[in-house]
Amino acid sequence: MESPVTHFADTVREFIILNDMTPTSFARKIGCLERCVARWLNGTNTPSLEYVLLVADFMNCSVDYLFGKSEKPEFTPAVPRAAFPERLVLLMKQTNISKNRLAAISGVTSSTVSKWILHGQLPKPDVICTLADFFNCSVDYLTGRSNFI
Repeated sequence: MESPVTHFADTVREFIILNDMTPTSFARKIGCLERCVARWLNGTNTPSLEYVLLVADFMNCSVDYLFGKSEKPEFTPAVPRAAFPERLVLLMKQTNISKNRLAAISGVTSSTVSKWILHGQLPKPDVICTLADFFNCSVDYLTGRSNFI
């Protein structure tokens, strides 16, 4: 199975081609350096989740689609958007899971989970996919982009 980041790069590459853009023009549209986009496309760098969210907003598609977790690009945006920490805390309460257990499941430290909750830091793309799988929800729901699980 293709990794979420590899699928992201393939989907962005296809979008650039279908919309008669260049990596440079795409980078400018999302407010990113062209070399960053080039590195995503050639697989030498992984985009931060912040950039993944910007790309999804620009392409008007779901993050789950970008990561290959959904075949459909459409999603229903949350109005207003929820914050990732709010969604994470809610899901942790609903599943009765501790920070330490969530850290072990996602392969990070409990202090990293605390940073997500207290400071709004976003996990890396592969970790957010692991979290969404664990909570049986979409990445878009977990990041607050959609109210649909």
